[in-house]
Amino acid sequence: MDYDREEMRRRREYDKAMAAQNRMLEKVAELKRAARSAKSRLLATTRSEQWHRMALGWLDREAGYTGEMASARVWLRNQPLRTYIELMLQAANGMSSATNLEIEVAAVNANLAEWSAKGDALLLERAKRDYAADGASFEAWQREHPDHETWRRKPPTRAQGFLIARMTAVLDIEPPVRPNRGEAHDWIDAHGGNPRLDDEGSDHPTAPAVRDSDSNAPHPAQHGEPE
Repeated sequence: MDYDREEMRRRREYDKAMAAQNRMLEKVAELKRAARSAKSRLLATTRSEQWHRMALGWLDREAGYTGEMASARVWLRNQPLRTYIELMLQAANGMSSATNLEIEVAAVNANLAEWSAKGDALLLERAKRDYAADGASFEAWQREHPDHETWRRKPPTRAQGFLIARMTAVLDIEPPVRPNRGEAHDWIDAHGGNPRLDDEGSDHPTAPAVRDSDSNAPHPAQHGEPE
């Protein structure tokens, strides 16, 4: 009888120890899963475009840049090195202890209206080129699918939206109200936003950009082919 009781006591101890071990193993597995998930989220964040923009932008914001200075800053930073240095030297007068970024902010502030207009024009030309590049891929698709017009009812592309925003800023005109893709294309052409029309003098409207800027290649469904 004593032997049976001792055996039962030791078996209970063993079962208790095994249960504790299993709980510990489950906890370790749970922690490993949490660590893998956290690492995955971290990598997804650090690799995203938004993360890069935020990581780079806070330094300029802390130095004194505001959103209203964005176009002027773009123009300044797109100048040839010699011109940039000359402009910075002019702004640095009396700021011998200032940092390069602080001098840059001062230069932009001192020339805000002029440089903003130049920056808006520069960004408009860039948006036109991007729109033309996107449109070229659509033209090739449209030649193969001449009967498809459903693309016009789709939402505007990023290239269209960006170009419309730049055109309204530079030309001081009202943007179209909630246009679809076809209406955005017509508005851009009507206001001289297609650089190929300007360069070639063509009377024929060029096809709109139909893929978002983060796409690698055009896809028929984006142009209106039935899905």
